[in-house]
Amino acid sequence: MPRLATCHMCRIIERMPDVPKNIPLIPCVLEWTTGERVIVKDDDGLPKMVPMYDPMLENFVRKHDHDLPDRAVTHGDQIQVVEVDQRTWDSMDIITQVKKEMQDATGEVYTENQEYREAAIKCYQEHGSPDLQDGCSDFMSEKKQIGQWNYDDGEGHKITIPPQNRQYMCHLCPFMHAYVVVELRRRKGMYKDPKTRHRRTR
Repeated sequence: MPRLATCHMCRIIERMPDVPKNIPLIPCVLEWTTGERVIVKDDDGLPKMVPMYDPMLENFVRKHDHDLPDRAVTHGDQIQVVEVDQRTWDSMDIITQVKKEMQDATGEVYTENQEYREAAIKCYQEHGSPDLQDGCSDFMSEKKQIGQWNYDDGEGHKITIPPQNRQYMCHLCPFMHAYVVVELRRRKGMYKDPKTRHRRTR
């Protein structure tokens, strides 16, 4: 589901697409340098499952941790992530609604931050607004990655995110949505004329 990430210190709200569906899920575990380890539970008392890799959210957290204690980040006091079902996302101006709720609750004015989207549009324009015929030389290139692909898990183990689970600025680019996605759907036969299909089945 689409998500909204909020930094309460910066008073910003960021639209954040969900991670790809093929990313494996693991139990959400909070660990402190003191050795304390807590498994986060859902409303049914079962371990809450989270994506094994979430580069965009991790990148957001790194930018907005403000050197605060871990608990301020992990317990929603500083950074909060809200999942929004697709129907609600498509049917209403969710940002305006959330900004109003935040202002009513805190008395502070929150603004929408579109760092990733704005960077993707700027990149698209700098590349001459490419289409399928021209292509984009930077499409899914390493320099367009979001977040880190290699990191330490805190226990001395190096973790590498598999290529299919990485996130790129290209995921938010008009080239991806106006051309690449449309072409992939066309190849799957999703845009066939229903009248043509009907004639073939007669």
